[in-house]
Parts: sequence; C-alpha cells; structure tokens
Amino acid sequence: MTHPLSITMAAAGPHPDFFIIGAPKGGTTALAHYLSEHPRIFFSAPKEPHFWDEDHENGRTIHGLSTVDQYLRLFAGADPDQHLAIGEGSTSYLQSRVAVQAIRDFNPDARFLVMLRHPIEVAYGEHGELVRHYHEDVTDFEEAWRLQEQRAAGHCLPRTPGIVQQLQYRDVARFGEQLERLFDVVPESQRLVMLFDDFVADTRGTYQQVLEFLNIPDDGRTDFPKLNQARAYRSGWLGRMYHAPPAIIERPMRVLRSKVMANSGRMKQFVKDMVSVKKPRRNLRPEFRAELLDVFREDILRTAQLLDRDLGHWITDDSPQVKSSDRSAAPVSVAGRNEGHR
Repeated sequence: MTHPLSITMAAAGPHPDFFIIGAPKGGTTALAHYLSEHPRIFFSAPKEPHFWDEDHENGRTIHGLSTVDQYLRLFAGADPDQHLAIGEGSTSYLQSRVAVQAIRDFNPDARFLVMLRHPIEVAYGEHGELVRHYHEDVTDFEEAWRLQEQRAAGHCLPRTPGIVQQLQYRDVARFGEQLERLFDVVPESQRLVMLFDDFVADTRGTYQQVLEFLNIPDDGRTDFPKLNQARAYRSGWLGRMYHAPPAIIERPMRVLRSKVMANSGRMKQFVKDMVSVKKPRRNLRPEFRAELLDVFREDILRTAQLLDRDLGHWITDDSPQVKSSDRSAAPVSVAGRNEGHR
C-alpha cells in the first residue's frame, strides 16, 4: 500500500534519498558530518528530524514537523544540479517498528545506512545522553537499568513527557531484532550495515565504502575530526536553564534550542562549548558489565548471523570500550589505517 505522503513527493521538490537510521551513540553524528561536507551531498539540519518514527512518543514533535511539507522544507536548499544525494540521520528509525516501511512507502528507492556498536556501549551512551539533556533523572546507569520494568509500567518516570521508550535501554541496543525488521523490508542492494569498530580502525575506508554505496565520487577527504564525545554541563544551573528551564522562559528557550539544533556549523559548536565540557564516562562495575553481556549475548549471536560476521569479540568483551575516553567518533586524521584506535 502506498503511503499517503508519497503522493506529494514528486511535486514537492528535493526530498531525501538516503537515511542514516542507527544506532544511537554509534558514530552516526561523525558520519553525517563528514557526508554533509561533501560537495555533492546535501544533509538535513537538524541531523535527526525524527519524522518517520510515529510509534515513538515524541517522534516528529521534537522539531515541530507535523506535515510532510514541513519535513521537506529541511531539504529545500538542495540543488539538483550539484547534489547527487540528499540525506538525514534519525537514529531512532532503526528501533522503530514503522519508520523504515513508512520511508519505503514514501520513497521506494531510498537507501539505508546503519552503524552498529557494542550494545553495552550504545545503551550506556544513550543513558548518558539522556542525563545530559535532563530527560533522565537517574544519573547512575546501573540504577536506571534496573528501573526499566517499572518505567515500562509507568512508574518512576522523569518529568520529561513521552520518554518511556528511550528509557528502555535494553531495547535500544537489541540490534538482531532491529536488523531482522530492516532486512524484511529493504532489499540488500539498498542497505549498508557497518560496524563502529571498523569505522574507528579505518575511517577513510569506511567513508569510501559509504560514498560507493551512495554512488558519490570520492572527494579525497583525509581529515576526520572527532565529534559528539561525551560531555557534561559546566554547571547544573546552565544545563537546567538550557534543557529544563522554568515555565516562564520555556517558550523562548525552546525556540533557541530549535535554532541551535538546526545549525550544523559554528553556532552549534559555540553554544556546546559555552555550556559544556568534555567529560569521559566512568567505567561500569565489572560485575554489572558481565551481567549486561549475558543479557545481550543471544541478540549478539543473532546479529552476527544476520551480518554473516564474527562478533565473538563482542561476546568476550574484547572490543574497544569506553574507558578513559569516549570514542563515539572517528580519529582526527588518517593516512590509511588509524593505528591509535585499534
């Protein structure tokens, strides 16, 4: 059945033809940034419109996109004579049960990019992101993990509305289940699944792989700065004023946040540096990490089978881990392989 939004697509002008759909905290911000700087690629700002994940409680309301016309305005700046590919990067789409099919109904030729990371790092990173944005009020990940069932039942929830699904950290990182849905809907020729481990080890090679998949000529890029590292606000007051302000200034602060999110350049980085600093996450207790491995073990095996890839290093926990630094993005520069990030 054709999605009703597809009726307007042909007459709507520029529209996205590729989507980075996950996973969160898996290097997608870095990948999107690198692609956005390619002269033949147009990428949306904000990076994550969240328009197609209607089964997620906040979904498209995050950026006030209630209609397809509003969504397509994000891509109005694309020049058909210059840009060979137009994309966006909402990492909630992989977890969503409806987003990929809705995108396919909208544009049957759409291509999908997925970057997977060790599920423990994804779940832990997602918790840190929610804490930083004041959507999660339980700052200890282990404690938040043990609250998942209660929260699914509507108990012990933070003040932020529509956040229940994001607090289910186990579901966020169940890639086997998510990939099965993707593979059932999208032909192999229109999907590319990559591993964050490979992205870190050979950023240039992964970047070239993506360009080839999108049929975009190589721009010869060799500089790949780190992006989206773990951060903390300089003070709790600053963080609360920006993300959870008093009701009297909520509206102007919401407008400010929207303008910052819609800016992919210096303004966004300036605001980020002004209110926050880089702060590596703490190591998880070894016993808790072992418990998480047991939880994710079967899904890792499922993922390995779907990808026809040995992920034994995920099960034995020999993969690169977030310890002294958050490696959520690629190295600063490369000349082939990146020896310092193996």
